[in-house]
Amino acid sequence: MRALPLLSLLAALSAQAQDASRDPTALPPALRNAIAAAEAASSPASGAEAAREGIRQVVFANGHAYVVQRGRRYAVGEQLDGARIERITEQAVWLREAGQLRREPLYGGVEKRPPAAPKATAAKKSKEKQP
Repeated sequence: MRALPLLSLLAALSAQAQDASRDPTALPPALRNAIAAAEAASSPASGAEAAREGIRQVVFANGHAYVVQRGRRYAVGEQLDGARIERITEQAVWLREAGQLRREPLYGGVEKRPPAAPKATAAKKSKEKQP
């Protein structure tokens, strides 16, 4: 009968030793698994889906513009994922696919515009004494 309390004591000490050896800065296994599952669910399943995400980079070299996609440069007139590149600017790339011309912006929601003309303001009053 003495063996049973001794075994339970050893089991409790073993569990405490395992907890003490765990890195306190490491994420718990359940949280790590949840993060990995969320990342796997949000990542694109194939290269075709990744290509539809949009154009991410344009490079200008020797007076020519190029689209950079998956480590390769594409110039005007070349095929990019089944669409022909018609025009490349700093803000967007124009692609022709099935007779339709579409504009792919590089920075969604951001457009380059000329600066607005300054408004005429009244003469500023100086706090300095004038002679």
